[in-house]
Amino acid sequence: MKLYSPFLFILPLLLVLISPGTILSEEIINEVFLLERHDKLLAFSGLKNNWFGKDLRTGETVVKSIYEGNVAVAYTTERALAFSGITGRWSEERFRIRESVISISAEGNVGTIISNIRALGFSARTGVWVESLFNIGE
Repeated sequence: MKLYSPFLFILPLLLVLISPGTILSEEIINEVFLLERHDKLLAFSGLKNNWFGKDLRTGETVVKSIYEGNVAVAYTTERALAFSGITGRWSEERFRIRESVISISAEGNVGTIISNIRALGFSARTGVWVESLFNIGE
């Protein structure tokens, strides 16, 4: 019985240390800060140690913005904007006629903008928007 006591104590500890959640978990530190100005958005990348600006067009205003991890996302009266702290680049996607934003989010390396007609996903790793259209009839 004494032989099994240490084994029963050590086995659960080993399972906790090598569990898939522990191996796959990746803590992402906030590396991006977003600053709104009246005529531009300024994003700071901690990874690049630099500011990156995105000019707004005449009459364009920021409706909402959010940032976390390596990504900053904003939407204006005309377009969806995203900044990657990894690549140090801005990316944009123009809104379509009668398109209205439902939600916006940023977490880790991913930013999203959901509208009434599509879902836009942005990857900080690639610096690219990807869309998925909704079927209106569904």
